[in-house]
Amino acid sequence: MAPERKKRLLRNLLLDRRFQLKYTLIMVLLTTAICTGLGISLYRAHRESSQVNSLGDVQIDSEIEAKLREEDGKVLLSLVGLLSILVISVTAVGIYATHKIAGPAYAMRRTLKSVTDGRLIMPIGLRKGDELRDVAHEIQRMIETLREREADEAEKLSRIAAQIQNLPSVPEDAVEWLEELIRDKKKRLADEPDPGPPQKESD
Repeated sequence: MAPERKKRLLRNLLLDRRFQLKYTLIMVLLTTAICTGLGISLYRAHRESSQVNSLGDVQIDSEIEAKLREEDGKVLLSLVGLLSILVISVTAVGIYATHKIAGPAYAMRRTLKSVTDGRLIMPIGLRKGDELRDVAHEIQRMIETLREREADEAEKLSRIAAQIQNLPSVPEDAVEWLEELIRDKKKRLADEPDPGPPQKESD
């Protein structure tokens, strides 16, 4: 896998670095503490067992003693290797699991920001396995309700503007204000970014 592709994959997985790394680190530290305690207990039990078995013969051969030490080293190395594999696995699982929360949260923040900016864009659907589905569903219902309300108000204002623009003694500013209000409401319903006010053609 190319380095650029690895960076892109890691960037896509770590959508919220602070949140994901924080809780992944907590999981890793907790797992490391538990496994280290169990590993030390197992290693001590193994050494005590080796010493008890060797006490059967008062005169311990140096070759046997070297083998016992070698066996102790292999056990210790196996425990360290197992702990390393476990830490790597927990880290990978932690990042993947928190991504299932950070991804939907990131999408919902973007949706809420668009609402704050005055654009009622329908949120992107969540992927299979994502969490926070209930919250995302409520946000989607909120956007749908606001879009229906804006569309209904824009239609009513359009009818009012059409009825009063030909009436006598109606200020021209009132019609322009209504038309501007209608344009603002339609902009909120647009799926594309606001292109800005139309430019006047030069003579």
